[in-house]
Amino acid sequence: MPTTHSSLDNLSNSLASNVSILTTYLDSVSYPAPSFDQSGPDVTLPKQAPQHVKIARQQLMDQALQIFQLAAGPSEFLANLQPGYHNIAVLQWLCHFNIFRLVPEGGISYSELAQAAGVSEDKLKGVARMAMTTRLFCEPSPGHIMHTSTSKLLATNPNHHDWAVFMCDLSAPTAASMVDAHQAWPNSDKKNQTAYNVAFQHDQPYFDHLKQQPERHKQFAGYMQAVTTSEGTDLVHLINGFDWGSLGKARIVDIGGSSGHASAALAERYPQLHLTVQDLPEVIVSSGAKAISTDADLSSRITFEPHSFFEEQTIHGADIYLLRMILHDWAFEDSVKILSNIVPSLGANSKIIIMDTVLPEPGSIPSSVERLLRVRDLTMMQVFNSQERAVEDWGKVFEKADPRLRVLELNRPFGSNLALIVLGLDG
Repeated sequence: MPTTHSSLDNLSNSLASNVSILTTYLDSVSYPAPSFDQSGPDVTLPKQAPQHVKIARQQLMDQALQIFQLAAGPSEFLANLQPGYHNIAVLQWLCHFNIFRLVPEGGISYSELAQAAGVSEDKLKGVARMAMTTRLFCEPSPGHIMHTSTSKLLATNPNHHDWAVFMCDLSAPTAASMVDAHQAWPNSDKKNQTAYNVAFQHDQPYFDHLKQQPERHKQFAGYMQAVTTSEGTDLVHLINGFDWGSLGKARIVDIGGSSGHASAALAERYPQLHLTVQDLPEVIVSSGAKAISTDADLSSRITFEPHSFFEEQTIHGADIYLLRMILHDWAFEDSVKILSNIVPSLGANSKIIIMDTVLPEPGSIPSSVERLLRVRDLTMMQVFNSQERAVEDWGKVFEKADPRLRVLELNRPFGSNLALIVLGLDG
């Protein structure tokens, strides 16, 4: 086993090499370098960056994390964990008092900002200066506060602001209630016996409860939009992760497809595809067709149909039945039911494509990537009594849904948090 010294040396040398790859590429395409300054880019790499550069960035983040952990050592683990919950509290405070949007581009004095926000100047300073340790805001001169690139994003991007509010107000209290939920219902898979139910003291499933809170429901929609456009769940991975072009003129059923963003992305890239988006009637009424309403060509190739995936599929013989980020919301038996309802509709050449998290073997991928997947797994547990699944877990779902289901293809596009699982039917 290498010594700590050699590990640090190897990591630092590799880190320097990856920094060089990253900066050389950015210079070659005249893309702005990462910066904490408010003029810095929101995204470190353009989407069209070659894969070796994306790999270098991923390795760089993981190496930086490992170097920090080695330099800190076990004795400082808890001390370095402690800022985490305070960072959540600080973010919640800044969102609640609208601080992000009250700070102008050129900065503002603490006294003026405190007056505008209706808060104590001393409390504002304490909270803001803690935020600055995570590069949220900076203090360019004594008594003044100014945006950084990160705080400016939260000030100017409503979806990211919704994500921050939702994380602080709902996700964090839910996570903190996990022990109590598992103490009360140690083996439950019911959707109204979760950490979310404990945190907010009600007995309804998550989405039923959320629908009764219009402002929270709106924030959730913004949060989902921000997540969808982030690299790990970007629709580009759906578009490029399967050979849609080989289907020719084909019919796709986008099950649980909400407002049709995934279908719109596919239809725009592949003009031979015709897609049907299925979701609950109230979802179709409230958000259906919004993603395509201004494009006549897309509107002619995408239709919306009210349908519950807990009922038997109504469209028979489609080429592809797509379930994108659906099954992870549902416990084992519910996931089996959803798939079982599709099987009778499959034609001889029909396929089911599942795009969802497939958990890796522990330690098999960079920890900076793996921990984001583990967050998704814990979130499913805390909110739905469900789980993200490893390969063998998915296999059990498929076997129970119909023993004839076979995995034809499984791949996780580079940079994606989601894998594509292609299923066919034997016989």
